[in-house]
Amino acid sequence: MQTFSPRRRHVVGAIALAPLAAMAQKSGWPDRPVRLIVGWPPGGSADVVARLLAEPLGRRLGQPVIVENRAGASGRIGAQQVARSEPDGYTVLFGAPSELTIAAATVLSLPYDPFKDLQPVTQVVSGAFMLVAQANFPAASVGELVSYAKSNPGKLNYASYGNNTTNHIYGAQFCAAAGIQATHVPYKGGAPAWNDMMAGQVQFMFDNAAVLMPLVRAGRMKALAVLSPERIRLSPGTPTMAEAGYAEIGMRSWLGLLVPAKTSPAIVKLLHDEVAAVLAAPEFAAQLEDRGMPAHGSTPAEFAQVLRSETATLKALVHKLGLKLE
Repeated sequence: MQTFSPRRRHVVGAIALAPLAAMAQKSGWPDRPVRLIVGWPPGGSADVVARLLAEPLGRRLGQPVIVENRAGASGRIGAQQVARSEPDGYTVLFGAPSELTIAAATVLSLPYDPFKDLQPVTQVVSGAFMLVAQANFPAASVGELVSYAKSNPGKLNYASYGNNTTNHIYGAQFCAAAGIQATHVPYKGGAPAWNDMMAGQVQFMFDNAAVLMPLVRAGRMKALAVLSPERIRLSPGTPTMAEAGYAEIGMRSWLGLLVPAKTSPAIVKLLHDEVAAVLAAPEFAAQLEDRGMPAHGSTPAEFAQVLRSETATLKALVHKLGLKLE
């Protein structure tokens, strides 16, 4: 059976569904600015990539793409806003696992359904999380961190963006796999968590390598491992969790675009194709690669499958770890 590379497959799909994009253009979409909703504060990985994407995407659409931060509830406030918006293509979610797959797996009273109220458009980037420690912490490797924790049970704290966020789950998974005790300290975003760790209030955390590396290079934190199958170009000297003996920890992170569920297929197709064109531009792809968040486009169907599969995996993991559902 003939197979296609992801890029080739997207080209074939674009040719097959080209009339949909033409329909959207004939309907006049977009004829005003498009809002790109980020459910996190400024400065985090989602915000950084959204702002990188907004300018070239706006040029291709012929209308400004305006990034709006709607932070709170581990990204869920922004996702809820988009889910309840008019399905007219003018309000788009720049989504992350916390408000989508993790929320679906851990929040009992979620005010929106990620699968019924939102429609996937495309993944935009993939990335790797990193385990970092406070700069003055005595451990300089994963093994030394585990040894220190076992010698000092209950004396370590680890930070996250909030209960049942990606880095909370990774932290709980790591503690369980290593057989150590550490107290989870939830924050309302990356910046307050980083500040407290640099001040010595918490000793370690997991976060996206792209946003942590400037702090690591400045000597404010130290990198212990990356949660990816292979070492990353952004920090080639940092071992993987598998090299440290914990291959089961973590999944590859991602960011992607979603719109309200009843958005016209023609608009979804045109938005997908224009984002794909931006991601394919060598200069833009290089900007993402330099930040440790390589471009990773997908079809809407492929993105939907990622969401379904990851949610199932997370539900099983949350049950295994005994995390409290919200």
